[in-house]
Amino acid sequence: MGELLEDPPAAAAVDEPPPRPARALPGDVGFWTFIAADASLFAVLFFQFSLDRSSHVSVFNEGQRELLVPLGAVNTLVLVTSSWQLASAVRSAHRRDMAKATRLICGTVLLGLVFAVLKVFEYHVELSSGHTISTSSFFMYYFIITGIHLLHLIVGVIALVVIGFRVRRDTGSPRELVIFECGASYWHLIDLLWMFIFPLIYLAR
Repeated sequence: MGELLEDPPAAAAVDEPPPRPARALPGDVGFWTFIAADASLFAVLFFQFSLDRSSHVSVFNEGQRELLVPLGAVNTLVLVTSSWQLASAVRSAHRRDMAKATRLICGTVLLGLVFAVLKVFEYHVELSSGHTISTSSFFMYYFIITGIHLLHLIVGVIALVVIGFRVRRDTGSPRELVIFECGASYWHLIDLLWMFIFPLIYLAR
């Protein structure tokens, strides 16, 4: 009789839904396919840059000496800080602290604009010194690689502005968090790419 009384709790335990598996990656899997393809484009550019550099060492070294390395280092710090802020914003959104998440997104956008302004100033200095995309193979790579990266950053800033408004509305939808995570992943890609661009173009000898 005692055994019969113990059966219902066991049955109830069986009826409980299994826990939802945690996602391996933030955001959407399809978006990560885009990120992988985009990163592959830069990988090809980096490989070709290194290949041409090995054939024209003096030309590349001379071009590097004309770059504003301290400005590139400042921009590195700017992007690293912006990625840290955005990661904190995602954590705040998961905790439903949308006010803090919005402030951190705004901070990331401002740092992105700082990066863009410093990069445009750097372009102005180089162009004023007579360095253009046709000056040498080094400056061809410099303007193409950093220009494509800057374009990515501008797209990222626009995306974060849109996401910031959506987060500020705080609809509470899981889909909004996925969109936020996709935007954050894209921004981290921009940061990661610069971690390769800065030493490769500004420092490597």
